[in-house]
Amino acid sequence: MSLQTAEQPGRTPPRFTIDLSLNPRDRYKSLAREYKTQLQGLTTLFDELLQDVGLPTSYHGSINHLARLFLRRVNCPVETSELRGIAEAAGIPMYLLVSFNTILDLLMGCTSGAVKTLEQGQTRSAVKMLHFRTLDWTMDPLRSVVVQLDFVRTQSADPSQVVARSVTYVGFVGVLTGVRPNLSLSLNFRAVHNANTRRGQFNFYFHHFLVLLGHRHSISSILRSYTLPGDSHNDGAKTLAEISEELAPRHTTAAYLVFCDGHSAIVMEKDYDSGPIRQSDTFIAATNDDEVAPESGSSAPTPAANEVAAGASRIAAGLEELLEESRDRLNCITSRWESRVRKAKRESKRHGATDTSQIEAHTTITPAEVIKWISAYPTTNEQTHYATVLDPTTGEVVWSLVYPIPYEEGK
Repeated sequence: MSLQTAEQPGRTPPRFTIDLSLNPRDRYKSLAREYKTQLQGLTTLFDELLQDVGLPTSYHGSINHLARLFLRRVNCPVETSELRGIAEAAGIPMYLLVSFNTILDLLMGCTSGAVKTLEQGQTRSAVKMLHFRTLDWTMDPLRSVVVQLDFVRTQSADPSQVVARSVTYVGFVGVLTGVRPNLSLSLNFRAVHNANTRRGQFNFYFHHFLVLLGHRHSISSILRSYTLPGDSHNDGAKTLAEISEELAPRHTTAAYLVFCDGHSAIVMEKDYDSGPIRQSDTFIAATNDDEVAPESGSSAPTPAANEVAAGASRIAAGLEELLEESRDRLNCITSRWESRVRKAKRESKRHGATDTSQIEAHTTITPAEVIKWISAYPTTNEQTHYATVLDPTTGEVVWSLVYPIPYEEGK
């Protein structure tokens, strides 16, 4: 199913199969060879990343030298072996892949969520939640390396069975957007965090340093463990409740995490050692700003978040603009759901109903409407690299579109 038109530049991302039964060093080599030229451009992207985090050009040479010396691995031995295989096949330095895999998930703006759906003509027993997601970033060269990966285990009882799927970038072995039977997940950048003391700030940024040096898992590596259970550092598939209990107190960077099992969905506003949760079995969405207050007893909201809410001018221009765009994206897709619920209530009243309190619980949209919603501006915008809809009930990617050139509103 697709709403792609001749005017819009979107196309379906290329699909590749990754065999988890292979030696980790060999799993991605074929893919890396096919994208060798694009991967060799990571040198330029690394310098652009340094600019994005505010480091002057005069320091880039020294930082590249230090990175080559110290960025030799990630925390998971399996993922380190995969990256070494990619480095060998593409002919690029290992430090570029390590930095790509540990910094990428800190710099994106995205829209994620889930909504209850029902295909026209189906009975209510077929109702399920679909997981929607757009990934936005300024790094245009990465548009050319967006792919869908289908993971199999050929040395298993069912060699052709796809155990999980991921929409991702070539050279990235963590998971930013993934789905397996009974679970889908996505990661959104969180621009603020809860640390408001010197010790808290030190712990938060020292964690980043340890991730960079391979002493702790990146957030995308942790998400991979839920997508590919049994492959790296997690042995079994987890439920939403188990993920919530385990992940919320775990030391990570700040991020918004969306998980869905087809029946219910949660948004976790993850901080260094906490994770307040919203949950819904109808509609839920997250972009790049906080929607809930921290739980009782947890850290206070970051001063930056409070200043943004108060309209303070000391917020950095880039952050202020990002959060404003984030609210626009969230309001856009949320208003579509609210409009649908209001319409359902009006129709119910016309048919004589006096109690409309349960209308939202029975409201659904079609999968085609989900695609239409996330394809609309500003949910999809000039910085969107790809948009996708996942079905955690079956473990399928229902629809996906990559934008090799920036989306243009009105076309």
